[in-house]
Amino acid sequence: MEPRADVGQNDFLSKLSVETLGLLAPYLMDVLLHRGTTIAEPGEELECVWFPTSSVLSVVTTMESGHDVEACTIGREGAYGVLNALGSSISTERVVVLIPGRAVKMPAARLRAASALSVNLTDFIIRHAQANTAQIQQTAACNALHSVDVRLCRWLLMTHDRVGGDQLPLTQEFLSLMLGVQRTTVSRVASSLQEAGLVRYSRGKIQILDRGGLEAQACECYQSVRHKYVELLDAQSTRRR
Repeated sequence: MEPRADVGQNDFLSKLSVETLGLLAPYLMDVLLHRGTTIAEPGEELECVWFPTSSVLSVVTTMESGHDVEACTIGREGAYGVLNALGSSISTERVVVLIPGRAVKMPAARLRAASALSVNLTDFIIRHAQANTAQIQQTAACNALHSVDVRLCRWLLMTHDRVGGDQLPLTQEFLSLMLGVQRTTVSRVASSLQEAGLVRYSRGKIQILDRGGLEAQACECYQSVRHKYVELLDAQSTRRR
């Protein structure tokens, strides 16, 4: 049976072997996600697994004060909920739609059943979890040690990778939540990047003008996370039988 979604737009799905993808194809469904939509809350049972294609998800930690700080960003390179399909189905974090767009979803129970039949799939789910863990660890170190200026450059580059276009529909309010800083701080840093000719900022939208310049100003964390994803999610390793 042919999948009901364009799996080629999501790297997790496209890197699976033909045989493994065939186990998932009947249950894949294309959906549209709107910005700010919450797809998981701590303590809730996760019924679906999500594979972003043009949307971007943000995994955030909510403090007692109500403030959210981003721990991990997931776009077309990965998925959310795949590890829950192997272990506990209870979500431990809040996940919101950062960039609106399309995604592919499937029932978590179907992924669990498919993983029991495919060593290939189980191995890739574990590799994906390791890559996300590496991102979370690097983000924690980055938030503790690096300035907001270089952290914003890193964050814009990661989002740019996942969106695939130069226009990022992002408000200063959303950026301040993701970076865990005041909105005025984001405004100051965004203005400095605009003055340097790296971005163009207008209400609710950031346009990347000079990606190379952003990479030069970003901290080491951007390349570190990128290399980990390449190392762990290499396409050839997922096709070994």
